[in-house]
Parts: sequence; structure tokens; C-alpha cells
Amino acid sequence: FDSIAGMNRDTGFNKSDLMAKLRYSWGDHEVTLKIIEADETSEQTYVGLSQLSFQRDPRKRYGMSQYDEMANEANQKALIYKSRIGILDIIATSWTNDYHRDWFKVDKANTLKAHGIADGVDDVIAAANLGSKDAQEILDGIKAVQVQLKHNNRYYRNEGMQLQASANFSHHEITFGLRDMKDAESRYQWYECFDQTSASKNSALYACGSGYSGTNNRLRETMATSFFIQDTLTLGKVAITVGQRSEEYRQVENRWLDGMASRNIQDSNYSNKKSRGDYRTSGLGITYSANNNLKLIAGFHEGMSPVFNGDAEEADNLELGFRYNNNLTALEIIYFSSDYQNLVGTCSNSSGGNCEAGASFSGGEVDVSGLEMTSSWVFEGNNISYPISIAFTSTKATFNNSFSNDDYWGTVMTGDDVPYIPSSVLAIQAGVITESGWSGYLRLLDHGGACSSAACGTHERIGPYNFLDLTLRKAFNNNFDVYGVIENIMNNEDIASRAPKNGARSQKPKTFKIGFSYNF
Repeated sequence: FDSIAGMNRDTGFNKSDLMAKLRYSWGDHEVTLKIIEADETSEQTYVGLSQLSFQRDPRKRYGMSQYDEMANEANQKALIYKSRIGILDIIATSWTNDYHRDWFKVDKANTLKAHGIADGVDDVIAAANLGSKDAQEILDGIKAVQVQLKHNNRYYRNEGMQLQASANFSHHEITFGLRDMKDAESRYQWYECFDQTSASKNSALYACGSGYSGTNNRLRETMATSFFIQDTLTLGKVAITVGQRSEEYRQVENRWLDGMASRNIQDSNYSNKKSRGDYRTSGLGITYSANNNLKLIAGFHEGMSPVFNGDAEEADNLELGFRYNNNLTALEIIYFSSDYQNLVGTCSNSSGGNCEAGASFSGGEVDVSGLEMTSSWVFEGNNISYPISIAFTSTKATFNNSFSNDDYWGTVMTGDDVPYIPSSVLAIQAGVITESGWSGYLRLLDHGGACSSAACGTHERIGPYNFLDLTLRKAFNNNFDVYGVIENIMNNEDIASRAPKNGARSQKPKTFKIGFSYNF
């Protein structure tokens, strides 16, 4: 949907997804087989725009992104068994997820560091934002440079089994579960190059050097076993839910020589990394039914996310609020607070940090708090319904410590905002539903401002932005309907992100969708 400078063609997505479910039931037993196949070949890039380029045309990509392409394929197989034995409801699941992707994209915009500019595409964009004429001309395609592209080639596999059982008796509703799972990520990446001329022309791709130009030749595996138990005790108007989860995991990473298209020789510069952990987290929730319409709620939950070869991310989470429901009117207001003992950021090629993909970085103590409000009404008249809903979230997320020279977080001072968390998000939807089968919804989504880094420099701010969507649907009977969607009706072009690679990226352009659904 964006155009490429100097190229007489557009870009976009080419995706297909297919899902099939087979189900067989007998008595109190049920077996479901689910299969999903998906693939994508899309002309998408990691390279955003400098501030000057964005002001010129937010929908114009640099000519150096001509060869960028995302290719991926995925499949999932899951077998699900459900049964009722006595007072026990049992669900057993076995699954395998396979995913392969090769995102071929610009990695170095100036491989030979010509014109006194660093080689990384993020460095070139940053230099252009600071006023470097040479850097901007490299991006504009009027400076001759060598450009290096990387095959971000990776294979992922996730497989496991899970057993869950629940029972209701007396005043209790007890659920427990056991999961055994294995994850694997294999990287096998290499480079290709082309020459950009001062006349905005790109050569054909060629090998960047003699021999194999691979990098990140590694295999990372994780084995995890987790168990949880939860009990909801109902005593009159009060329901108390108590739960505990435990997880034991083991992780290992092997790395081989990058300069060889094989996995025969270990890379002596990297010792094989191993990591293991055993964590337990608990949660408590209380609901008080004041009457048939109003419920007061409170909860405290511990959170944990394991980190490879580092300290786990841990947080204490609190929520307080109420829910009100009266026929066609509903209102919910929740205050939330999360106290992170250790916020962890994991570097990826899309994160925008000057770091090695896969590495983890501690952000230390972080406080997050805010307010969530959702409400809905349905007005009726003349055989027509008018549903209206509003959802609003206000969030404050700040660091409680200072540090610098961090390749992921950058320079952080106490009180700095956590990157990419908007100050507010507002969604308003209004609709109309008729007895003739016609229905329509208009939705407004408004994002508050944020920053792409804790330091929040001049070209790291993301201002507020909004967009409007419209959906129309016609139901011909209980089984068949057609629909049309227009997203971003006003075709707004505000900056929605500044990552990856320090580049400004605009909102999704005006998009039209049509489709139908048939139930049989």
C-alpha cells in the first residue's frame, strides 16, 4: 500500500489462512481435531522514514527497500478431548505449532561507511534527523552507497500437552491444570548486497563477499512444566478466588561458527548458555454482589515471565473497581496498579534498540497505574436498536531507577516514562441494528501521546493520533450475511511508531474490506 521511490509499483500483503475443525461426540465425550495452515509473501520493510521524508510523503518508501520481502508459513495441529466423569469436567489437549519465516530486509544502509556516515540504517536515519545532509541524501537515493540486506531466517516450534480438570461441589468451584511444553528457535541467517547509485538506481543483488556470509547460527530450546490450582469459594454475596501457579523451566542455547553453512563446529566465542528456574506465583480475587446489578471487585496477583540467562520479570498487580449491569446498560470502572521489581525488555530486530536480537535487558523497578472504564447502552425505538459503547484507559508507567549505556533502554532517569505506552486510549462505537437485517457501526479510536525511548528526544516523540472505521452488514437469513468495512475513513497519516530502526511510520492507510459468512 506504500509506494517505493523510483519504482513503478506499490507494496502490500499477500496472505492466506485456512482452518479446519473435525469434531466427534459420543455420550459425555468429545474429540476435536483442529488444523491451521497459513502463509504470507509480502513486500514489507523494516525501514521507516526520517522526519524530513515523513513530512514530504508519509506513504513513500525509500528506494533502497526495493528488495525487502517477508515470507512465512505456519501450521498448527491440535487434538482436544473433553469429557465429564462424575463431578469432574476434563479437557486434555495436545498440540504442535511450526512456523518458518524469512524477512529479507535492509540491515546496513551504508555498508562501507561512505560519506562519513555510520553503516546501520538506524544510524543513517538518526543522522538525517539531526540534520546531516549526506545521511538524508543516502536515504533519498542520490548518494552512491553499498546496501546490505539480511535474511532474517528462523524456524520456530512449540509443542506440548495440557490436562485441565474442574469440579463444583458444595460452595467450591475448583480447577487445576498441568502443562508440559517445549519451545525451539533456530536461526540461520545470511546476507546479500546491492549498489545504490547517485542516480537513484539499484543494481541486482550479489554476494556481499567470498564464502558464506551467515550470522546468528544458533539453536535455543526451552522445556517447561507448569501446574496451577484455583478455588472459588462462594459464601452468600461474596465470592473468593484463590490460586497458585508453579513453573519449572530449563533453557539451553548452542551457537556455531557463523562463517559456515553447517552446524559442525561450535563457536568458541560463545559458551553454550544454560538457564533454569523454578517459580511460584499466587493470586487472590474477591467479588461482592451488592445487589442484582452491582458487583464490587478486588484482586491481587503476582506475575512472572522467565528470561533466558537472566533474572525473571516479576511484578505485583492490584485491581479495584465495580461492575454495574442493568438490562441494556452496563458500566465498569477498574483502577489497576503494577509494581515491577524487574521490568525486562527483549531485543528484537523490530525493537529499534542497538542490541543483539534475542538478548534481554533489565529495566529495574517500574510503576504502572491507571484507570479503565467501559460502558455500553442500547436505545430502542421504531423496531430499530442503537447500541453505543465507550472504552477509556488512562495509564502512567514510569521508571523508578536511573541507568545509562544500555543497548536496549538507552539512558534512563528516575521518573522517565516507559516507551510505547500511550497516556490514554479512547474507543467510541455507535451502531444501528434493523429488523430487516441491516446493521452498521461507526468506531472512533484515539491514542494519546507516547515516546519511542525513555529519554524521549525531539525525534522520539509520538504525538496523539486517531482514526475512524465504518462497518456495514446485511443478514439475508440466519445462516448467510455479507459485510463491508472501511478502516481509517479519513486516511489520517500521523506517526504511529518510530520503530524499528528509528524510522517514523504512519498509520494504516484507508482500507476497504468485503466478505461474507455462512453457517451450516
